[in-house]
Amino acid sequence: MTTTNDIYEVMQTQRAIRRWTDEPVDPEVIERIIQAGCWAPSGSNSQPWGFLVVSDDDKRERLAAALRSGFEMRVGSSFPNPDEVEDPTRRRMYRGAKSLFENFAAAPVWIIPCLLTDLYLARAADSLLAGSSIYPSIQNIMLAARAEGLGTVLTTPQDSIMDELRTELSIPDSALPVAIIPMGHPNANFGPVTRRPLDTFLHWNGWND
Repeated sequence: MTTTNDIYEVMQTQRAIRRWTDEPVDPEVIERIIQAGCWAPSGSNSQPWGFLVVSDDDKRERLAAALRSGFEMRVGSSFPNPDEVEDPTRRRMYRGAKSLFENFAAAPVWIIPCLLTDLYLARAADSLLAGSSIYPSIQNIMLAARAEGLGTVLTTPQDSIMDELRTELSIPDSALPVAIIPMGHPNANFGPVTRRPLDTFLHWNGWND
């Protein structure tokens, strides 16, 4: 397990991890990671979030079956068949996503961040503005997990199994799941991440093409 307290190393090596060992994750470590999420900023400091940790094997298996079923229906339509993708980088990406959804329960822990709509102060809980009050906490969680030597990947298939999530995990109507983050000891290597050069993104004093 590769831990680090160097924040720049954490950010540069926190790549998507989609394979994990079956080693359990210490609950105290999970609590530290969630605490990092609670340090994130939010609109008016409303902190409109709740974090569900799913470590029960049976619950994850049942929810993973629902995710797998929904994913299988998408392959070939909204999701391409990875074997038919010509670009090798995109082919690897799609194969990784397919493998993840076929083996979602293999992650020993899921973190499900929820936007608490009764605390969120704006009008539209499904708006881009709403995301600004919860996604910073998600990034904190994923960075903290990397610092602890744990692998995560941000996924957003929750809408496809919302009924199952609410039933299986007793999620109230006032809590809106916004992501599912599988987490565990990685059976893959961390970073460095592959990104385009800074000068393709950075603009000084005006937008320069």
